[in-house]
Amino acid sequence: MGCLLGKDLIRNMSDKIIDFKCTPERLVYNSDEYKIYGCSVNSYEYPDVQIGKYNTTTIKGNFQELNLGVEYTVNAKEVSDKYGIGYDVINIRREKPTTIASTKAFLYEILTYNQTETLLSVYPDIVDRIMNNRLDDIDLSKTKGIKEYTFNVIKRKVIENFKLADLVEEFRGLFSLSIIKKLYDKYPSVEKIKEVIRTEPYECLCNLSGIGFKTADEMLLKLEQEAKKCKQTGETPILFFGFDLKTSYQRAKACVDYILNENETNGNTYIKVGELKKQFEILVPETIKHLPVILKTDNDVVFDRELLCVCKKDTYDTEKYIANRIKEGLNINTKWDCDCNQFKKLDGFNLTEEQCKTSEYMCRYNIVLLVGYGGSGKSSSTQAFVNMLDCYNKSSLLLAPTGRAAKVLAGFTSKNAMTIHRGLGHMPPNYWEYNEENTLDFDVVIVDEFSMCDIFLFRHLLEAIDFNRTKLLLIGDDAQIPSVGAGNVLYDLLCSDCVPTITLNKVFRYGTGGLSTIATDTRMQNEYLDRSKKTGMQVFGDDKSYIFMGLNKEKIVDYSVNLYKSLIKKGYKKEDIVVLSCYNVGDYGVIELNKKLQNAINPNPNEKITFGDSEFRVNDIVMNYVNDYKAIRYNEEFVDDKNTTFIANGESGKVVKVMKDAMVVDYDGELIYCSKSSMKNIRLAYAISTHKSQGGQFKQVILTTPSAHTYMLNSNLLYVGISRAKENCYHLGEVQTINLALKKKENFKRNTLLQTFLKGE
Repeated sequence: MGCLLGKDLIRNMSDKIIDFKCTPERLVYNSDEYKIYGCSVNSYEYPDVQIGKYNTTTIKGNFQELNLGVEYTVNAKEVSDKYGIGYDVINIRREKPTTIASTKAFLYEILTYNQTETLLSVYPDIVDRIMNNRLDDIDLSKTKGIKEYTFNVIKRKVIENFKLADLVEEFRGLFSLSIIKKLYDKYPSVEKIKEVIRTEPYECLCNLSGIGFKTADEMLLKLEQEAKKCKQTGETPILFFGFDLKTSYQRAKACVDYILNENETNGNTYIKVGELKKQFEILVPETIKHLPVILKTDNDVVFDRELLCVCKKDTYDTEKYIANRIKEGLNINTKWDCDCNQFKKLDGFNLTEEQCKTSEYMCRYNIVLLVGYGGSGKSSSTQAFVNMLDCYNKSSLLLAPTGRAAKVLAGFTSKNAMTIHRGLGHMPPNYWEYNEENTLDFDVVIVDEFSMCDIFLFRHLLEAIDFNRTKLLLIGDDAQIPSVGAGNVLYDLLCSDCVPTITLNKVFRYGTGGLSTIATDTRMQNEYLDRSKKTGMQVFGDDKSYIFMGLNKEKIVDYSVNLYKSLIKKGYKKEDIVVLSCYNVGDYGVIELNKKLQNAINPNPNEKITFGDSEFRVNDIVMNYVNDYKAIRYNEEFVDDKNTTFIANGESGKVVKVMKDAMVVDYDGELIYCSKSSMKNIRLAYAISTHKSQGGQFKQVILTTPSAHTYMLNSNLLYVGISRAKENCYHLGEVQTINLALKKKENFKRNTLLQTFLKGE
């Protein structure tokens, strides 16, 4: 018997814990990380369970998808919120099938009748086999109609419904169901899980997705507390650590890693040692004696005594590598003998002297920066250079950090362009087809939207380039927001004054006084709106390309929807229009805007599928939100998870088919099969965040800036939104909100070492 039973342990930590049986009747909310069900409960058997207004009991939490009409046993904490009394699930299980009949009933929920009969005829004990991880002798060639993809679905359902609940009880409720699932996915036995937690507690938990140091620390200290109590009573603990966890080196090391990771999340590549110590003493003061040892001896950490800064070793080495490779490339300077004068005209227009420098510099230097604001002619400069390459039979590879940016690059060059990841043949977690041993075979590599590139991606690119063979052109807008990842590469390269740079200052893209003027004023933080006109329309430009509509925040969403509908009536395609908001959530965020736009633009669907709080309909515009390296190509006859392709983060597509548990999305002619498990990475894209729009262009932009978003808004974010427009920008908001945003500027300064290394300091 353990020292504390699960519910006894939890009662020590929380409020009212209750056990009851329930039957899910309706799915209220479903996402990968959170679910809500309305369930029927026998109130005579469980009088303490609260029944809601729909005559159901609400259960919620991070647990497996439940089958409606099937009875489950729940251990949960009673909670009260604005929706009433519900139950946060601690553990949930269903009756394990013990007979052929009950096993069939369970499998019928997953498989067809024929598939179930075939599987049980070969492996009648399949549930026990999966539960006990006895799968080595499973031969799917004997089970017609059940191949690897389908079998993995069966395996996942068995583990989620039966095995994980056992493990939650094994750990006496101290670890949540979601954490148990992540542990089991990585270490598929309770013995292995306990062994790893005992020997490497912080490394084990902190390496799990979604588990930060603070959460791991809290759980582990409670686990240690439970073990100490058991030692006093002579009862059996969950496990003994064999050392004092609270004052341990492992805890100190995990805390340092956490601080450095959080620092990089904010874009920095180093932290001052004084700041590190300050944060460390707040989090784990009991382990302070270990900090000097970690800084001196830990192989994962670099302490630069001269600069008094601390970095992750991989990060430090990456910036050092970038600096060395840049210097190496600049020292080679392979000359091209090309007549650049032939390419001073483009589509009948003369390029400026500065624009012509792109081709000239690329003939002289191995690495060149081309920077300029939106509409300044970077595209024309690049196109003229590409024309020169074609004329002299020189090969090129065109890349961008995101799929959307790659499409824009392909559009103005009339050449194939791809993401950096795809161009380098990346396959997670760590495979890169092109690297130091297998470099790219091109005369020049062109990278657009380079401001979005972090140090790690840039390192992989440099590893794949032999500067004796290949030149590098980096194109960017230094007024746009920096990369999401660590580092500030474009800014650091510019400030180092090491790399030959062409700066384009004149703006051409828009009509006089319109978007070009507004984009410039926004970038320069100049007020351009008439303060006396708090409401109503203000139109700018001979071509009326920038239109500001003064609106109270309550009117912005409905106005955006009506404006979108009017643009559709004028003949614009859905792909030509985008609504931008700087927040994803909230009354004026991307999610709410998409719901309203979907109902207005694509109403009354005959074919739809629901995932979480998202509903996807045929003809919906959607966006992929991760780099998907194993996107399954659609085949009408069967699902083959071996027939895969790459779909980049930021690629947009259209829903063309909806099935019971899946949908098909058309990404520029590539039909992709999306199961429910992959839908977590797909969102409606009638509206997207302003951050997500960076690198893209749209004919019509509806930029929403309600007063509720004042905290997030700044001049750089406004500039990004306005400069996405190719024809018109409709800007909805309040004059005062815009003027306040113009006073703020994104802090481009990040703590990085790249400049220092480039300058040789």
